[in-house]
Amino acid sequence: LHTRKTYIEFLNEIRVGYACKRLITTDRDVSQICYDCGFGTLSNFNRRFRRVTGLTPTQYRDRMQKNRRRSV
Repeated sequence: LHTRKTYIEFLNEIRVGYACKRLITTDRDVSQICYDCGFGTLSNFNRRFRRVTGLTPTQYRDRMQKNRRRSV
């Protein structure tokens, strides 16, 4: 199976996916989640996160919290 992605691109997508889960399920700071997910710098994390999701980590968390409140 070919994804046409480099190993690093694939790894970053996995890390961002893990960060998404952490942003939804914890109240940890974005910077702590960044390091928990294996990113070395916050600026790199923000750039990669936005490339994958189209949102910053804070925007993502806010949007998911709003969606959760609407569904309750």
